[in-house]
Amino acid sequence: MSPQTDWDEKYHIATLVVWTLTGLVILFYAIIFINPRVAFNPFKPPLPTSTLVAVLTILPPTWTPTATSAPTPSLTPTLTATATRVIPPTTIPPPTATTIPTVTASATPRPLTPTRTFTPTALPTPIASPTAFITTYPYRPVFSCAHSGSTQIKGTVKSGGQPQEGVRVRVATSPDVATVIEEQFTRRQPDGSAGYAFILKAIGAFDPPATWYVWIVDGTGQPLSDPNFHFQTNNYPADNPRACWLAIVDFVK
Repeated sequence: MSPQTDWDEKYHIATLVVWTLTGLVILFYAIIFINPRVAFNPFKPPLPTSTLVAVLTILPPTWTPTATSAPTPSLTPTLTATATRVIPPTTIPPPTATTIPTVTASATPRPLTPTRTFTPTALPTPIASPTAFITTYPYRPVFSCAHSGSTQIKGTVKSGGQPQEGVRVRVATSPDVATVIEEQFTRRQPDGSAGYAFILKAIGAFDPPATWYVWIVDGTGQPLSDPNFHFQTNNYPADNPRACWLAIVDFVK
């Protein structure tokens, strides 16, 4: 082999390496452009701060109507006021005998009736409404798993069979808002659906298996699907029917 041929072969190899590296750089930049919070991006944008409204934790103060003891002093002055009325009629003997029994008989049941009606009826009303709100969610998840070359969570959102764009989907490691990893809004896909996609690991799977919570929230952070819904991704091979690298979570309403 002549020196010129040897030099040409090395030149071709170097050119191939440079083109390969250039292609990989373009691919990585494209992935970062599509999803800035991809795992290998060292300069991820900050998550949008969202505060989840606490679920009516102000219930205990409503139990403090122990202040119902306050009406007792207010009721006792009314009794003394009626008692003073007994004094003027003493000038006329016949009416005093009839008015004294009616005043004492009506004054005795009055302190009992307000205290019985106030405490039971006021308390059950606020307790029943929050529990009904917490346990009812308009969206429900439909879950399936598949093997893939990377660890992802993706899905679609439908309402009445129609795709819904702009729905806020959240992924976290627990139902607590403080553990939220990323949020996305559903967008129109080429097939006409409205979907989202979280790339949790660009290449490979998590070992040991990882647990993820996915749910929908509204503009104020209130959950529209069950925030306790969760599943695990694993590193099982493709021939294992329980392999879950790509988790598909569709929400329907």
